[in-house]
This record gives sequence, structure tokens and C-alpha cells, in this order.
Amino acid sequence: MDIAKWLNRDRLRRRLEELATIGAQGVNGITRLPFTKEEREAMTLVKSYMEEAGLKVHYDDFGNLYGVLEGSDPEAPKVMSGSHIDTVVSGGAYDGTVGTLSAIEVLQTIKENNLPHKHSLEACVFVSEESARFGGGTLGSKAFVGDFTRDDLDKLKDPSGVTLSQALLEWGYNPDNIEYVKGDPSKIKCFVELHIEQSVILEANNIPIGVVDQIAAPTNMRLTLNGRAGHAGATPMELRKDAFLGAAEIALEIERLANTMGKETVGTVGEIYVDPNAINVIPGKVTIGIDIRDVTAARKEKLFNEVLKYIDEVAKKRGLTTELDIIANQVPEKTDKKIVDIISSACRKLDIPYMNITSGAYHDALNMARITDIGMIFVPSKGGISHAPDEFTSFDDIYRGAQVLSEVLYELAK
Repeated sequence: MDIAKWLNRDRLRRRLEELATIGAQGVNGITRLPFTKEEREAMTLVKSYMEEAGLKVHYDDFGNLYGVLEGSDPEAPKVMSGSHIDTVVSGGAYDGTVGTLSAIEVLQTIKENNLPHKHSLEACVFVSEESARFGGGTLGSKAFVGDFTRDDLDKLKDPSGVTLSQALLEWGYNPDNIEYVKGDPSKIKCFVELHIEQSVILEANNIPIGVVDQIAAPTNMRLTLNGRAGHAGATPMELRKDAFLGAAEIALEIERLANTMGKETVGTVGEIYVDPNAINVIPGKVTIGIDIRDVTAARKEKLFNEVLKYIDEVAKKRGLTTELDIIANQVPEKTDKKIVDIISSACRKLDIPYMNITSGAYHDALNMARITDIGMIFVPSKGGISHAPDEFTSFDDIYRGAQVLSEVLYELAK
């Protein structure tokens, strides 16, 4: 059955363009941070799309949004698909939204054409996928797979000190109900996510579809270095305990170490908070956010341990004390071979060129792999740019990705 030809191209394009207006800041891209009015407005809009599609819609107690298209067998495990709609600060219009809106379009097409299917299909929008506010990413899907305790919700804080539990309460969700957010693995057949690539491999090879076979995983941490603030003019160099220079040494060593591990190993220092942050004061306290990733768990662990060792060396040399908060320490995952084969078969059926690819970025699918089989479909990102206003994927590529997704989801749901 050629479901791909029935997708409503104009409707999908219109929804992508409409959603992109929420949080838009002109040349500064789009900002929809988790649990803000911009994200809530966007979720409300997407909820209306699900209702237009004829889906049964509900939120869970973490703010994740679901739309269900029931199958002929209510006891059969459901097929899930979706992504996220929150962004980084000054992000783009395609990260997450492509997979979210394409999943809704597929389910709406199935319903409009009365296509028979045994398994229920569920489009989902996981909140707080980006780490831009609370430091940890993919929080909504982590809650869904049971990776949070009630205490964890009080530990994650945004830069202004608002905890994740406070943010949940502000938006009408009960953090004490976190255990009820967890999905039942026995009721889930699989999860398939369509996403922009966020790299240059597909574009460089002029290939429109990437079939993801493995996903890198992060270790995220915040390191605080405590030194001694002092007058920039009156304190001799040999008497200083400069927390910023310690942080700078560590950041450079993370880069050096990552380069020695392998081409799929990356290390990033993407956050820095300096106290007191004055031009004429030696920094007495600095906090940096560190992100380490790899597709091989052992190699990632090796880099992590090397970084910890170097942190201790710098602290002793400079007379600093340290505090380390591990925000996330996830395990790389492989996608399910059967779903990889179904995606590949769909590409051949539609005569769309494809290639197998590794995801260096991690996604909600990485968490879902803990409780069910997963698959991922990539479409190209122009110049490999993402998490920036210049992020761009042509609508032709998006539509091809949605067509592949439609064939895959319907095959899995039959």
C-alpha cells in the first residue's frame, strides 16, 4: 500500500512554518526553552494539530504530549514516533520539529484514508530535549523510561536557580507523580524517530536519507573550581588561586584528550560561569559545563577517567578545590536491525537513495532504546549547521523523510 503518496505536502509545510513563528527572534533564530511560555504555546499548537488529525490526545505529569490513533487490536503493543519542539537559545526551525510534525502527518494520513492497522500508533512530543535550560538533555524521554526519581527533580536547576520540580509545578504538573510518567515496555512495540542529521555526511555524499545504525551517548557534568578572588592589580602572580585559569587548562586538555581517542570521540566545554566576573578581579569561582560523547562506552569511560585525573592535577597545582556534578552518564545504543531493514526497504520502494549512518548527536531515541526497539531516520542539514539560526533542511528533503517514515510506521503497525 503506497501510503507515502497520500501525505499532505502542503499541510506539513504549513505546520512547519507556523510552528517556527513561536519563539522567533528575527535574525537571532528561535528560542523555546523548556517549561517557558514559548514552549507551552508551541505545545498547545501541536496539540491542536493532533486534535485536527483525529487523535486521542493527553499530557503526562512531566508535560510530554501524546496523540493516539487506535489500531484494530487494543491489546497489541503500540508503535511510537515523534521527537521534541523545544530549542536551544537562538536555535533553528528544524531540530525536533521535523520528526514531531511528520509523525502527526503520517497518523493523520492513515486515519483520513481508513488504512487498516493492527497496532495503535502514537505520536509523541517529549519536553526538554535540549539541555539549554537545566543542563541535562532529553529529560522528557528520560522520565518516560523511568530514569528520574523524585529527588532528581530537585537537583537539576537552571542558571537562575529554578529547579526542575519547581518548573513542573509552575506549569501544573505534580513532581510527586514522576513514577506514573514511566511507560510500560510491554505495551510498546517500538519507537521510530525522524530527525535532521545535524552534520554534513548526507550533504557531502548527496544522499537524502540516512538510516541510523548507532547513536553516540553523552556524559554531561558541571565542574566548579573554587580559588580565591583578589585584586587584579595588587595580587602578585605567584600568590594567585585563579579559578578561571584552572578551568581554561582543563578545557584545553579535554580537547587534546578527545583528539587522541578516535574520530568518533568528542569533548566540549560549552558553559562557563565566572564569579565575580569583573575585569579587575581575579576569578574566585568558576563553573564549566563539560560534554563528552562517543559511540563506544569503553572509550567514553576512558576519556571520562582521564579528564577526572587531570582535574585533580590542575586543582593541586593551582591550590583550588573542586565540586563535580554528574548530570548524565548515558550508554551508546545500536538501533534495531529489523527496523533498519524496514527503513532501508522503504527507501528502495520509494526509489530514494540512502546510506547507513552514525548519529553523533543523541536524541530521545537513545533513551527509548532502554525499554523498546528503536529506529532513526536522518534527513540532510545544510552545511551541517544546527543549534543555530542558520540551521536549514530543504522541504523536499523533509517531505522525503516523512514519506519514508510513513512507509516504516505503517509496516510496523500492520
